[in-house]
Formats: sequence, structure tokens, C-alpha cells
Amino acid sequence: MTMSDVHRDLFYELCVQLGFCSLSIEGEDEVISRIPFGVEEAARAVFAGEGLDYDTYERPGVKAAVRECISRHLNLETRP
Repeated sequence: MTMSDVHRDLFYELCVQLGFCSLSIEGEDEVISRIPFGVEEAARAVFAGEGLDYDTYERPGVKAAVRECISRHLNLETRP
């Protein structure tokens, strides 16, 4: 599986399973660019790309689900 396949599958799941469907190409690129800085930074970019503030977002379990999704698709270590 190529990295572009991994990214496609990641963004598909973020949309279909978690409802993060408003990411533009630029938003997806930002998420990808934040991956080297860790799962938390990539998750923050997902929220920012949707126009949401990661720090004040209060829907239970969503931030953890986004982090887990990123971690699983990219085989990265996740930290709460």
C-alpha cells in the first residue's frame, strides 16, 4: 500500500466514520504536513481544517477517536 493509499483511507475514515468531511485539499495537505510532529498535531490540523478549535471542542470522545484513527492508519504512537 502506498502512502497516498494510506492518506486516502485515513481521510475517507475521518469523513465517513467521524464526520470530518469539510477538509479541503489544502486542509488535507496541512494534516499530512503535521504528521512528523505527532498524532496530536495532526489531529489539531484536522479540527482546524474543519474550522473547529481543538482546545475548546467538547463533544465526548471525538478528539480521542480522531487521534486513534490517525495513529492506526499511519502506525504512529498515540498519547492522550
